[in-house]
Amino acid sequence: MADDPIVSIQLRTERDVVQARQRARELASLLGFENQDQIRLATATSEIARNAFRYAQNGKVMFYVRIDALPRLEVIVSDSGPGITNLDDILDGRYQSETGLGKGIIGTKRLMDDFDLRTTAEGTTVRLAKYFPRHAAGVTPSAVRDVAAVMRSKETESPYEEIERQNRELLKTLQELRGRQEELVLLNRELEDTNRGVVALYAELDERADYLRRASELKTRFLSNVSHEFRTPLNSIISLARLLMDKMDGDLTAEQEKQVRYIESSARDLQELVNDLLDLAKVEAGKIKIRPKKFEVPELFSALKGMLKPLLADNSSVELIFEDNASLPPLYTDEGKVSQILRNLISNALKFTPQGTVRVCAHETDHETVIFEVQDTGIGIPPEQHEAIFKEFTQVENPLQERHRGTGLGLPLCRNLAVLLGGSVSLNSELGKGSCFYAEIPVVYHGESPSTEESVALPAPEFHRAPVLILEDNLKTASLFESYLRHSEFQPILVTDVAQAEVWIARHTPAAVVADIYMGGEPAWGFISNVRDKLPAIPLLLMSAHDEAQHALAKGADVFLLKPVAREELLRELRRLTAQEAPRRLLIVDDNEVSRYILRELLDRPWLDIAEAANGNEAIRLIHENRPDAVILDLLMPDLSGLEVMKRLRQDLETEKLPILIYTSKALSENEKADIEGLNSLVVRKEDVSTRLSARPFLDWLASVGLVPDAVVPKQNA
Repeated sequence: MADDPIVSIQLRTERDVVQARQRARELASLLGFENQDQIRLATATSEIARNAFRYAQNGKVMFYVRIDALPRLEVIVSDSGPGITNLDDILDGRYQSETGLGKGIIGTKRLMDDFDLRTTAEGTTVRLAKYFPRHAAGVTPSAVRDVAAVMRSKETESPYEEIERQNRELLKTLQELRGRQEELVLLNRELEDTNRGVVALYAELDERADYLRRASELKTRFLSNVSHEFRTPLNSIISLARLLMDKMDGDLTAEQEKQVRYIESSARDLQELVNDLLDLAKVEAGKIKIRPKKFEVPELFSALKGMLKPLLADNSSVELIFEDNASLPPLYTDEGKVSQILRNLISNALKFTPQGTVRVCAHETDHETVIFEVQDTGIGIPPEQHEAIFKEFTQVENPLQERHRGTGLGLPLCRNLAVLLGGSVSLNSELGKGSCFYAEIPVVYHGESPSTEESVALPAPEFHRAPVLILEDNLKTASLFESYLRHSEFQPILVTDVAQAEVWIARHTPAAVVADIYMGGEPAWGFISNVRDKLPAIPLLLMSAHDEAQHALAKGADVFLLKPVAREELLRELRRLTAQEAPRRLLIVDDNEVSRYILRELLDRPWLDIAEAANGNEAIRLIHENRPDAVILDLLMPDLSGLEVMKRLRQDLETEKLPILIYTSKALSENEKADIEGLNSLVVRKEDVSTRLSARPFLDWLASVGLVPDAVVPKQNA
């Protein structure tokens, strides 16, 4: 029964069109449709059937009752006419027809719950459908058969009777419309009375919204500018403190070292506040960039353990426990943002837990979400403060605040970052009973597509000074040799036995080999012979506490040194035997004298000849007078900006290919990043360098542009 029509009508005359209308209304009535739906079905069927009869041939109307997932009454009108050539214009309402064809199709589509029209040069088929009302949704196959039997038994009514019925329906509809029109008139009068007030209210709201928007923009601009102005001196303070603590210019007294550590700690606290302010400003301005990538939770926990070790050193009575869950799925989201959220939550837990444990775990709620839990046995938070702590600059008064003064920005930032990732942050806590913070993060970030920008991967040579392999089994002597070469152009590679030395030489080619003849009381002539055979051109310096000069030279040594070996003697022989290349000229351009000083200290290498410029104009002059091999350039300077300096250099044929590295603390916009990339340059951020006080980013860049001498970078042996 489901595949056979309940009623089928051939459209041969106008009377057949009227009969199709009658059958549609009768069938809808038998199936329990309301009066308005009966009229809609009859009208729609009549309109499409009339089109098929008037514009085509072999028209046919078939009625079906479908009782599948969506119970409905379907009407299919088909013909074998020439088709509708301008169907898209008709359905979009762009077609103007004198006969009204287009309007009829659009009107019919609006009357039906489902409408489908397909047309070709061989004919047109229109499918109309009206879903059963709720009270008739349980129609059964037997009920459909009964309806079909009733429809077959019905006699065709006179067309005049159908016209009279249609007129009665129209009159009834007109009465309903008249009543509704009277109601609309009354409603319009009421709306007119309140319209002026609404218009005035909207004007006031627009003015207030504009004021708030300007205030928000000013706040964001202020925070960004202030953060940048703070960052430069803060980075300088931290870097100078690190230089002092690394004793690069001599030892400090115990009291001086303590004072310098206090300076660094205070600067880092202030730097954390500045970073939080800038992050909040970015979130509010919608400028946070989400960079999703695939990562594993155990790897994230492992990284967090290393980052949080310094906090544990200050509080030995608290145990930090990470519960690894190997069954967790990999996450595809912004690992840096997730790490930042957990880092803030864990550091807060450690600060406000005098003793006990801080436990970090993660579990999967479903296949779409992972919940990270940070649970502590600390002082707890009263329930009335649970929402307040997520407001900016809000802190709960407690006895530990004197020891751990916070900014009140960490938790609001955590919640905002979690929301950006599509998740949330919540807590469960009682005063005196500890706290448990929950960070709910979707397994897959469903926001905007990840950026297609690929970070430029710089080649990372393993060494940035000429590597010297030192074979010495006496740890004190080995440490002494390491101190000899620490601030020289040579990088010591210490090995304590022959096996280690052979493994290293199998992988690398050193600039020179310094070896003790006796290892563990036994002579190492076999190793020495292998070195000379495999690396005949590499300088070989042998040493011993006994005079073995004649035997050593016979075995291929370039120099024999009698222990104890002095620093000057070792350096003199190494420099004589290793051919050093001419120094590379590097220009540092920065209006901040402290920043230039720190860079000069970090990049103090024998193979680098460093010059300085305090502004853009001076830099351009020095570059044209004595062209450097590379330039490290700040962006913000009082006369010419770094971008302007780069543009001028790129427009000059003599300097268009000069390697330039941008070194700045400015938060770059997408346009600025694009400009820098277009000028063939890379960026190193000042805060990244000050945090680790590492020359590695600059040396990596120098290596990538071919300015690290060959003797500094050992070859990788197959």
